[in-house]
Amino acid sequence: MWFDKLNIPGRKKPLKLYHRIVLFFILGLTVVLTISFLMVFFFSQQIILNENESTMVRFNDYVVNTIEENRSLLLSLPHEERLKVISDKIYPYVKDNSLITYRLSDNGGNIYQSSELLNDILVPENQDKFNQDFFEFSFENDASKNQNITADSFRYNQIEYYYLGSYYVLGDGDIIYIQIIKNLNDSYVFMTTLFILMIGMSVLSLFAIILIGIYGTKGSLKPLIEISETAKNITENNLNTRIEETGNKDELDQLIISLNQMIEKLESAFENQKRFVSDASHELRIPLTVIQGYTHILADWGKKDPQLMDESIEAIMEEIQGMQKMVEDLLLITRIENNYFDEDFKCLDVSKILEKIYYEAPMIDPHHQYLMESCDNVFVRGNEGLLIQAIRGLIDNSRKYSTAESTITLSCRTVDQNMNVISIRDTGPGIPSAELEKIKERFYRISSDRSRETGGSGLGLSIIDSIINIHHGKLLIESQPNEGTTVSILLKKDPIH
Repeated sequence: MWFDKLNIPGRKKPLKLYHRIVLFFILGLTVVLTISFLMVFFFSQQIILNENESTMVRFNDYVVNTIEENRSLLLSLPHEERLKVISDKIYPYVKDNSLITYRLSDNGGNIYQSSELLNDILVPENQDKFNQDFFEFSFENDASKNQNITADSFRYNQIEYYYLGSYYVLGDGDIIYIQIIKNLNDSYVFMTTLFILMIGMSVLSLFAIILIGIYGTKGSLKPLIEISETAKNITENNLNTRIEETGNKDELDQLIISLNQMIEKLESAFENQKRFVSDASHELRIPLTVIQGYTHILADWGKKDPQLMDESIEAIMEEIQGMQKMVEDLLLITRIENNYFDEDFKCLDVSKILEKIYYEAPMIDPHHQYLMESCDNVFVRGNEGLLIQAIRGLIDNSRKYSTAESTITLSCRTVDQNMNVISIRDTGPGIPSAELEKIKERFYRISSDRSRETGGSGLGLSIIDSIINIHHGKLLIESQPNEGTTVSILLKKDPIH
């Protein structure tokens, strides 16, 4: 941000998010408050000044109307008495307003004024100084009454005044000059008081804004602060920690849910890694021990006994091949669990895949009978190579655990509008119920037969289960002792079909 580039002494790193939000909040509301203050003060000032000007205009109109209403009386009086009569008539209007002063004069030299102050103000020097027309507005006929009358402002002895000058022609050659002055001191005192009050309110509001910005932002960001603290404390040893949701169902909750899901995936990844290392270490220990034993034999006696040397080398080669196969299987499981095959998913016709496997099975294993039950067009979305590997693996398990000439049955069907089922059924000895929940675990072998000849490395079903999981499916195993085993793969239908 722009303020991160400011060369502020003592600050060596960018502002934190919390400080940025507080800074933006305070600056934003301060700007809004300042603009509001200026607008309120400006419009208040204009309203007050306009009201003063309107008061001047109304008073001038009142004097003119008073002269016009008493015109007959005034014409009947001597010239020197007319101004006194007009003054008596307008006295009720100005008696309660000491800030309005006026002077009435005529072309005969007669003068009446309400204040001695006018002698200092209404002089020709001030007329030139303030650029004022002392008698700007005239009332000689009806048309002249529609003129736009305004007041001039000027400053005299550090006091603001409004001035309005006009004249009225009586008709017998007598002209009455009207000069009105209004002291704006009360208005400016009010505006000054208003300004001070608004400054005080602004200062108090600024303090309130700062407090609200600091504590309000801190309260709003509390979940983020907790997220940050929780994230700092998460290590590979406590990945079971979860961030508590706020319950507001807002963006922060969505962030917390996403972070918890990420932590869950990390936990799963670490657990898989630990299990991989543990399982690999456990399973590789046996062949390494065997290899080490044969190596000692070769070192002690094999050099002099060619037959013993050949047997030892053959045994070592078998163990190495077994280790190589085990490592390849473990790497395959790791690749599957880390979604390396997701991009290869496409629409697959399961019936065609089963038919292909069915026709090649007797060539691979001529010692069992293979049966293909009716299989409708079943479409799923997945990786063809992995699905073929999973089905072949299940058939291979059935082959190893079934007696010669027994039957292995393949089938696929649609269960409902959303689910397809692929089944491999054999007539072997079955699996004890206590073992069904464990046989998917890595390196697990059924206790009654742990030999590598039939049980392999114990990774086959684990690989198959991982393949089914990345297809968002489920692997079900149903078995009864001496009644055979049925393994079912449940996969969702391809949405296109």
